[in-house]
Formats: sequence, structure tokens, C-alpha cells
Amino acid sequence: MALSKTKLTGLRKFLLKKTREAEGRFFVEGWHLLDEAMKAGCRLHAVVYDPAARRESAEEGILTAALAKAGEVWEGTASQLAQLSDTKASQGVLALVDRVGCGFGDLLERLPASGPTRLVLLDELGDPGNCGAIVRSCDWFGMDGVVLGRGCAELENGKTARSSMGGLFHLPVAVGVELVEAVQALQARGIQVFTTELDEAAVSLSDFDFPERCAIVVGNEARGVSPAVSAVADGKLFAPRFGRGESLNAAAAASVFLAKWRV
Repeated sequence: MALSKTKLTGLRKFLLKKTREAEGRFFVEGWHLLDEAMKAGCRLHAVVYDPAARRESAEEGILTAALAKAGEVWEGTASQLAQLSDTKASQGVLALVDRVGCGFGDLLERLPASGPTRLVLLDELGDPGNCGAIVRSCDWFGMDGVVLGRGCAELENGKTARSSMGGLFHLPVAVGVELVEAVQALQARGIQVFTTELDEAAVSLSDFDFPERCAIVVGNEARGVSPAVSAVADGKLFAPRFGRGESLNAAAAASVFLAKWRV
């Protein structure tokens, strides 16, 4: 069915965070995210695509599967798809799916009661690209979950979702969490929590062996880990510097820690 002006106006509301929160749904844009959403079993409330857009054979297969699963299907023009996209160049397809973030209590219930446990906590990490990239790395390195503290970018923000490359569908991500309380709750379950900080009291990653049950905290891009969270953590870690750079990007730093942790 052709996408009407009225329907377009209604769908455009999902570009707003308040609508996503109120309706409990968000857009996934592009072929890769749509494919990952379907692989994860997400319900497709609606699919909007441009029938005139050029597609590769693999994309045609994804579209066929999506159209069979979607509750609603709308055919839009390139101009209409551009109005629903928060990117400069729409890939010509998007879908409306249920939000995937969970509560911290839900994440705790999914953690093993004993044995290896690995978590990453983000402390007021405001850049959507960084948040999404860290979720992506956590998915790659097999973390048990991610905790987005208050002040972090919205998980279902378009840039966060795209930067996660589907990782937000593959592992539990708790959102809007009070991190001091979260750290204490994890410690009560035998999970040690370490912040990542350039601090005189920090231990070099080169000299550190990660405990079996462990979590690390990655801080704000400019301010680092908040003093309140740092004060309740079990220790501090830093990645040794060999060049002249002042610091690492938050997502790059997180990947360094995760690689050392898992390799």
C-alpha cells in the first residue's frame, strides 16, 4: 500500500524520543539492522520501503522475509523515506519494532548465579556512536550484558542502534540505571567492579588478571568515571600508553579492555 501523507506524519513521530518511550517502539533502518532484528525474533510492526530503490540480491531476500513478517507494509518514495531517516542517505528501508532495552533487575535475573560473568557499565556516556560501538564490541567479545547508566545516550536512538551493528538485539542492555546502586548490587552477587581511569592508583591492564566474575566501568568522554561510582568500585584500571596521545576514544578504550579480558 502506498504511504499516505497522514501515515507518513504519524510515522515521523517515532523520530522523537518521547514517542519512542510512550509507544515502546523504535525504527531500525537499513538492511543489516532489519536482518538482525528478524534473526533475533523481533516483531515487525511495520515495514516501509522504496520499491524503486536499487537492491542487491541479498537485500531482496531480506525484504521478502520482512514483508512476510510485517504487520503493516508501506511503499514510499525516496523523498518519503528520507523524511523518516535520520541519516543523510536512506538505504530505502526501515521497520518499526519493539524497544529492546531492559531494566537492571531483568538483567540481573539473566546473569549466572555462579561461574564466569562479564559485564560492561557505561557512566554518562553521552555520544550515541560511542554507546553503540561499545555494545557492538560487547557482543563481539561475548559479554553477558551492558548497563547504560543515567545520562547515557538512548539505546534506541538511530545512531546508537546503527553503531551497534545489531548488537542491541543480541545481548541484554539495561537502560537508565543508577550506577552506584548497580555496582553495589553486583558486588553483593560476588561480581567485582573495576573502573577504567587514568589515575595514580590505577593498575595497568598489562599487570591485571580479570576475576572470574567481573564488570568494568567506562566513563564519560570528557569527565571520565564519576567520583561516586569510582568510590564504590573494587579498583581502577588503565590501558598503558606507548605513544604521545593524550587519551583514547571511549569506544576504542573499551575494545582494548575487552580484548585483553577475553584473549
